[in-house]
Amino acid sequence: MYKEFLIETRTVTDEKGTLLNLKYYLIEEESARSAAPLYRICVKKSLSEHPGVEETESTPPVSDSETRARRLLGQLIKNAVTPVCLLEIVDDIMTKEETQAS
Repeated sequence: MYKEFLIETRTVTDEKGTLLNLKYYLIEEESARSAAPLYRICVKKSLSEHPGVEETESTPPVSDSETRARRLLGQLIKNAVTPVCLLEIVDDIMTKEETQAS
């Protein structure tokens, strides 16, 4: 079971001048292995001229800490990350954090 929380909605313009509607979600899911929930991130994109058609991507669990997941989500929102590059960027950020921690 999971809960999906809409954190922020942004409208940005891409390099072609198309208006993109971006929705950023924090997803809390129950873990089968632990009483603590795990957190995933989801980004949904629609074009202003086709608001009913959404492109969606979500990550696997990124953390068991809501604070850490929200901090990561904040970086994605700040940089207007779209679904097409979500997984690659999250992987880069997490790899960089792991490298700095060791």
